[in-house]
Amino acid sequence: MRFRVLIRHLREHVLRGPRPFVQSLWSRVRRGARADARGLTLWRACVTLLLLGGCTEAEVLKIPVVYVVAGRVLDPATSPVEGIAGARVLVDTAPDVQAVTSDADGNFVLQGVPDGVHRLRVELAGRRTTLTYDFAVRKNVADALVPLFTDSEIDSVLNANGAPPWDRDQSLLGLFALKSTGVPLGDALVSFAVPPGGTLVQTGEGKDPIVVVNAAVGATTFSLTRSGYVWDGPYAATLRPGIVTFGAPRARPNFNGFVFADNSSGPAVNGATVAVLEGPTSATATTNFLGQFSLVGLRAGRYVARITAAGFLPTVTWPQPLDQDTTLAQVVVTPDTLAAWAAPAAIDATRGHLRIDARDIGNGAVLDSATVEVVNAGAGSTSVAQTPGRPALRVNLVPGLYRVFARAPGRKDSPAADSVRVRAGEVTSTRVDF
Repeated sequence: MRFRVLIRHLREHVLRGPRPFVQSLWSRVRRGARADARGLTLWRACVTLLLLGGCTEAEVLKIPVVYVVAGRVLDPATSPVEGIAGARVLVDTAPDVQAVTSDADGNFVLQGVPDGVHRLRVELAGRRTTLTYDFAVRKNVADALVPLFTDSEIDSVLNANGAPPWDRDQSLLGLFALKSTGVPLGDALVSFAVPPGGTLVQTGEGKDPIVVVNAAVGATTFSLTRSGYVWDGPYAATLRPGIVTFGAPRARPNFNGFVFADNSSGPAVNGATVAVLEGPTSATATTNFLGQFSLVGLRAGRYVARITAAGFLPTVTWPQPLDQDTTLAQVVVTPDTLAAWAAPAAIDATRGHLRIDARDIGNGAVLDSATVEVVNAGAGSTSVAQTPGRPALRVNLVPGLYRVFARAPGRKDSPAADSVRVRAGEVTSTRVDF
């Protein structure tokens, strides 16, 4: 429903009285209003403003957007790490958000967190209060981890790593530099815009945090660096006396892979250029003698890469959602190989081609007679069934975007991939396990 129409209907219902207004509003919500945070906020804002006599069509409404922040309160002294029940979790930067208590497994869910940059505060009797570093909330957050230490645990950890005792009138900052998968990198380097003082303690081991003991109370900003990884910093942190400030920023995801000739067990292709064709971040890499490449520090999103190598047809990957490090095997083929696979069909250089290595999802076996199925393929393309020595092919497709899936006798079709890119004179290639 367009906004002006919504306003008109709401005004009409207000004039009819409260009961018809509520009944009709509920009916409209059930018929079409989106029951997400933004949709419900829109209805509530309009209703509130109308009842107060505002919300004219000429006015601009600023509808607040809110999110969910979920995570876990951890006992870092346990192995494997266990959750802590009964901790009070609140948004230190948004006091209007209702505080919650961690459940038996240490899990918590904060609702109605406004868009912006926020930090959490976690408290429990017998343990030191922890503040998180300031992290962006631009969407729902599902992986907020907050440790709670006892004083004896803190003193023991510092002593074991040769750090000076913590003066509780000063602050204590602990950091884990995480891969996008959540694995800590103990040898990442931390730097500060303005050094907060205190003593930096770092063992270089992933299991040990980077610690600044007796840092000056106040605000600070820090950045993380390490070869092969990119973080989004600088990050802000609030340092308070007698309180642990903790941060565990995740690096951007890397798109890693290997490039092989003709099939996934073929020879590695050295010197191939792999570049982002579609995606939020541009990046280019060159394969080494192992055929290995890494597109480093990509923003989360949907990516398509293009691979070029001397003697091979340019190859395009299938769309790849990327929110953490991903490693894929990519295959490039020579013109002669593609022609032999497609025979007796002739290859049209003005059209594009799809290649699927179809495998059994259980044991990885090649699926004989598997085919590439294309929704609305149009005329002129040829399907070639998979054999032990040849992948499933659809050759001579008109360049464009397609919905594609694999089919094999005796089993359910593979999940369809949307917006698969086909380019003239190039091969779009992937492996599908189903």
